[in-house]
Amino acid sequence: MKQRGRYLLVTFWILWPAPVGIFLLSPVLWAGDSPCLEAASAYTKLTKILLQGREIAIHHSGQALDKPFIHPLCTPDRRCVTYDAPADHLHHRGLCVGWPDVSGTDFWAEVNAPPGRRGKIVPESITTRNLDNGSVELREKDLWRTEQETELLQSEQIWTFWPPEGNLQILDLDLRLTALEPEVIFGSDPNAPREYHGLTLRAGPFAEPKYFNSEGIEGGQNCKGRPAKWCALSGTQAGGPVLAALLDHPSNSTHPTRFYVQDQGMQFISSSPNFGKPKILKQGETWRLRYRIVAAGAPPEGKSWNLDELWNQWVAATNADPAR
Repeated sequence: MKQRGRYLLVTFWILWPAPVGIFLLSPVLWAGDSPCLEAASAYTKLTKILLQGREIAIHHSGQALDKPFIHPLCTPDRRCVTYDAPADHLHHRGLCVGWPDVSGTDFWAEVNAPPGRRGKIVPESITTRNLDNGSVELREKDLWRTEQETELLQSEQIWTFWPPEGNLQILDLDLRLTALEPEVIFGSDPNAPREYHGLTLRAGPFAEPKYFNSEGIEGGQNCKGRPAKWCALSGTQAGGPVLAALLDHPSNSTHPTRFYVQDQGMQFISSSPNFGKPKILKQGETWRLRYRIVAAGAPPEGKSWNLDELWNQWVAATNADPAR
């Protein structure tokens, strides 16, 4: 990553709880106009995403973690739409990718995984770059490894953080999952389907939370399992309005996806691309999934956020440039 400007060495330490002990993060190097700020050690890597002089997100990865994740993800007016490791579910990691059943291995529950089935998404590389359109791209390559050290999948997560527009922050995820074994099954146990999987958002906490989707359905349990182009959660935080939404791309194999929603004791949405049906990949096959994430604060006066319009704009842009 190219960094420019004056450099300031800032030393700080964080106590990081992990199953095998407590680790310390190493010093941070800051560059005046760099798109990100990184801290790294043998166990963790933090990448802070900066746009227009503001920190909008932090990406976490490393050996101390079972899966990489993003937290916080902030709106331009500084509301935080993600929640990391809440007391009720310590393995809920803000905005992340995870699956509770990939060929019998749990890449979701972390310390709560069944004995012998705890999987780990191990980063091979994390790179960032500034794009000409003003966005920042974070490209993450991972191996999905069982407790027995079998590598089931190789994945690439390409996150694109777009410059904020008013109180609207958008990021895109291009997820590519490639099978390394002769057969890899997402949702391999038909007797214990767990529909919270794929791209997941543990949100909030928001006061007065309201769920709704592209089909005009309202209420968390009403939205649960219902096919939709997008699913959203709105509410208030620190006295101001806040909204978070996951948008499903029409090129995804199960579009419109049947979002998993949980509004009982938590605020949670997942993309659930193999809701109710196993997904099988043969060795060398790649499953590509694309999503847009919306984090918004107060809309312009007299207006509301139009998620259908945002979805249409995104689809039109990707149709014009399929590589996007």
